[in-house]
Amino acid sequence: MGENSWKGKRSIDKRKIKSSCRVTVFEKILLEINNFSQLCTYVSCAQRNLTKFSNVFFQESIDLVSSNLFRALPHSFTNAAVAIRFEESYYINRRNGVDDIPFQDPSWPHLELVYRFLSSLIKSPMTDPQLAAPCIKPSFILKLLDLFQSEDRRERGALVSVLQVIYRKFGVHRKLIRNSFFNVFYCCANEKHNAIPHLLLFLRSIVVEEEDDDDLGVQEEFRLFLVRGLIPLYKSKWLVLFYLHLNSCIQKFVEKDCKLADTVIQGMLRHWPTVDSAREYFFLDGVERVLEETQPDRFQLFMIPLFLRIANCLSSPHFKVAEKGFSLFNVHGNIQNLIKQYLDVILPIIFTDLEESAMNHWRHEIQKLAHDVSNSLMYIDPELYEECLMHLK
Repeated sequence: MGENSWKGKRSIDKRKIKSSCRVTVFEKILLEINNFSQLCTYVSCAQRNLTKFSNVFFQESIDLVSSNLFRALPHSFTNAAVAIRFEESYYINRRNGVDDIPFQDPSWPHLELVYRFLSSLIKSPMTDPQLAAPCIKPSFILKLLDLFQSEDRRERGALVSVLQVIYRKFGVHRKLIRNSFFNVFYCCANEKHNAIPHLLLFLRSIVVEEEDDDDLGVQEEFRLFLVRGLIPLYKSKWLVLFYLHLNSCIQKFVEKDCKLADTVIQGMLRHWPTVDSAREYFFLDGVERVLEETQPDRFQLFMIPLFLRIANCLSSPHFKVAEKGFSLFNVHGNIQNLIKQYLDVILPIIFTDLEESAMNHWRHEIQKLAHDVSNSLMYIDPELYEECLMHLK
């Protein structure tokens, strides 16, 4: 292709698009990879020659991508019973220092070039959003979202990159993408969906970009998304796979609007696990992130029910849960200021469990943590501490 004139390149690439619009057997995979490599080069050449892509070319390219990407994926087990077994094996492997071997799709060398071609085509300054938008139909976006069920992490990462490009370039499709995310989150309470961590990271970036918008309709949509889509994820059987991403995403919501803090905490308290200590750890991590962004006037609305839960965690026989609970009292910054400001309410709530752990917890490290927290609280308000101690006796 490099030896042909620019006009010749355009005619050659039309033929390459048509020749690639078919399902390929692996004996011809090298030929297909070569075709897509040349198509990526064509997109770069168009930019250097300041040649806008026509509507026909863009539509043929989308058809090409559809023919090569959209396929039936292997069945994965998604029910709750499998989730329980998965969670058990996950912790056993973590404890033994064994990492799960990620699945690698043998067709990835080909798929990678398809994603690269699609991403470069959409990002190109030579793609006119107004002309190209009708070519990217809702069905195309929904099929891209279906591919997030791929077991290959590399493909899921490529999908995120492509969707981010589509979201930023085509404003007309943004609401569809957000609604599609909501449907995925809503359905995954009892089902495993490989997309959740990736979609949460994507959503976090959307919140950063769009919550600065003065459009009250958009802001209300995000608030409903938080309440109906994100907070219910805490009851998912597969929380172990995405709790860090979920907590980080929700923290960004509260950072953008501090009034959401009590909505989030009250929602977490509704779903708080009572018999699953490992899941309690995930919740405490989320609580810590929310409290970092919480203002005192909002903190008053939920501090009593929240610290009743935290008190139970301080005396938990699961040492990781107890350790995480005590860490809340050792965090410098906003959380420490909130505890100091409302210590007259918080200390009587936690005092019994605090002393129980200091005296009787089976793990020495937790006893030491309890003593350290107890001493620091006594230093803040000696009279209140003495009053609680007398009441306990």
